[in-house]
Amino acid sequence: MKVHGGPGLVLGTALLLMSAGAGAADPPSRANAIAAADAAAGLPAAQDPGVPVCAAPPESGRKLAGDMELGAEGHSIELQNSGMRDALIKIRHADTGRLAASFFLRRQEGLSIDGVPDGRYIIQYAFGAALAPDCKSFTHILKANQMPEVDDMITEVIDDDEHTEVKRSSVSYDISVSESANVKPVTIDAAAFNAE
Repeated sequence: MKVHGGPGLVLGTALLLMSAGAGAADPPSRANAIAAADAAAGLPAAQDPGVPVCAAPPESGRKLAGDMELGAEGHSIELQNSGMRDALIKIRHADTGRLAASFFLRRQEGLSIDGVPDGRYIIQYAFGAALAPDCKSFTHILKANQMPEVDDMITEVIDDDEHTEVKRSSVSYDISVSESANVKPVTIDAAAFNAE
């Protein structure tokens, strides 16, 4: 099992690349443009000081909940948070909607989840001003989305007289409050995102 997070993340080659992730060190002009787009969208600049928040926020890449057991081998999911807000990532079983795994991803950082087992998954993400006291949810969700397509992650084994080859899937997404990637997410409500 490997989960990598943090600034300066180097992403590996993907068999299936859905969206090129932005680098962790975006130029200030890009960061300023994203911040301006957040402001134009009417998102508040800071957390309300009267609302209790998480006392010790987790590092990027920490698994917070879910029944997914990551293995030594498996598929990979890579995410880059290009926004100026921290994000929560949720991976759901497509067939049941049940939570497979959730992760915290700080603004301007990347996350690589390796060892994902075979399955059909829906990837959701939300942005918020601050983590709630449980350190697993936001005090208030500013925006929540999910990827428009189900990710089918199925191991393929090609076995012939000459060799055996194992193929696994890898997907990569770049997320931000103001979408600019080539994958257009679907807006979901906070209740759908928060459901276990």
